[in-house]
Amino acid sequence: MNAQKPSNSGTNWSLGAGLGAAVAASACCTIPLALVSAGIGGAWIGSLTALAPYRWIFVTLALGALAYAGYNEWRLSRQPDCDCETAFSSTTRRSLLGVGALAVLAIVVSPWLLGVSPSSATQQAQAAATSLQQAGASATPASFQQVVLTIDGMTCAACPKTVKTALEGVDGVYSAEATFEPPEAVVRFDPDKVSVEELTNATKNAGYPSQPKSSS
Repeated sequence: MNAQKPSNSGTNWSLGAGLGAAVAASACCTIPLALVSAGIGGAWIGSLTALAPYRWIFVTLALGALAYAGYNEWRLSRQPDCDCETAFSSTTRRSLLGVGALAVLAIVVSPWLLGVSPSSATQQAQAAATSLQQAGASATPASFQQVVLTIDGMTCAACPKTVKTALEGVDGVYSAEATFEPPEAVVRFDPDKVSVEELTNATKNAGYPSQPKSSS
């Protein structure tokens, strides 16, 4: 009985599976950030964080799919003279495999690449305010207020990016800083244009409910 001929279809579906698993692995952090940056919001985004406990499973599946794609390509390369069922040349297949592998790995590590500084949000906000004062900035309204929001639902160091982006998109917000540890955001805003309730609604619509911790 003849051995089953290797086919590039195995590489194709495994790369597709790897990309799908990688997207699922980053769904709790990277996708919410992309949606909020595009102006898309809603409390439903918070449901994506439900995938966070299973992230390691998706990462394992993505890496396993990549390994299989590499193995299948190796099998094809070992039989250069056979009439293998391939739709692309070996050079094209390997290029697609390389691009696919880089895309999968980039998506998998994106939550860490997007991570913010471990310093507290309060320290970041104070540093930003000091820099603006030294530069002679006058954009801060005279009646500005500052509020510290306790953020719920953050699962990794990339989540503060989403919170910060959501807050900075609110009219009347002068500056916003957010951190994973502690899970909080410091917002400087014009109370004549925006209320604390609107700020908490902004984080909620980004998938991260919040409540004021203190204000000044």
